[in-house]
Amino acid sequence: MRIRSGITRPFDRSLASNRFVLLASPGSGAVAGLVTLAMGDGWRAAIPHGFSAGGATFLGWAIVRELHPDRPGLSVVAAMLAPLGLVLGTPDLLASTVALLVARVVAGTTGRRLRWPDVVIVVGFAVPVAVRSSGAGVLTASAIALFGILLLQDHRRRELLIAAVIVTGLAGYSSWDLKVGFDVGTLAPAAVGMVALLGPRRVAAATDRSGGAISPHRVRAARGYAIVTALAAAFSSDPSAMAPVWVALGATAARPT
Repeated sequence: MRIRSGITRPFDRSLASNRFVLLASPGSGAVAGLVTLAMGDGWRAAIPHGFSAGGATFLGWAIVRELHPDRPGLSVVAAMLAPLGLVLGTPDLLASTVALLVARVVAGTTGRRLRWPDVVIVVGFAVPVAVRSSGAGVLTASAIALFGILLLQDHRRRELLIAAVIVTGLAGYSSWDLKVGFDVGTLAPAAVGMVALLGPRRVAAATDRSGGAISPHRVRAARGYAIVTALAAAFSSDPSAMAPVWVALGATAARPT
């Protein structure tokens, strides 16, 4: 039986950018692993470094596809730059995945509403993030974004409401013992990311649903969400934890409109 979903989409290998990331993700992982081995850190460091690099490559690419549907070339740029974040620290792939899923809901690029399997997917990624240092910021920003989109929906509100309520609860749990800090170095990528808010003025790409149109206002809202969630996470964790999101925002800012 086919599972209906409002946030998942089939991977179309006929698109050049999709074929690129299909090769780039494992490729960057292999390179990162080999470099780690060459530096003498051993397999115990090489395997997680390789996984982090491959995951960051895919997430940087995927997030740009939500923030700038008309510019697949920028997603390729993000895919190439995202693994470089490992130089600064280890990206939090789960937290960035939550950011990707919520950005997709906010942007409305699938053209479909959240269904019960989607609630399970969002909560499934949000639960482990709640016990991480980045969880409080990411989940709080995500809960606010989900409640904001709830006000715009005219049907399937129950699924979105349940997802928003659960994410809010997880954000509260994650904030229980929150230790706030901030790295002033985060202001540089944040300033670059703000440029992304200049656009898009229009979106030519269609939603996954046949004949559906993507709202430029919702895409801009998704960009705002990405900035807020990355900044919020930076107050409670290493700023490099959200490197895929920062890279995606930087690539989007290169041609914001």
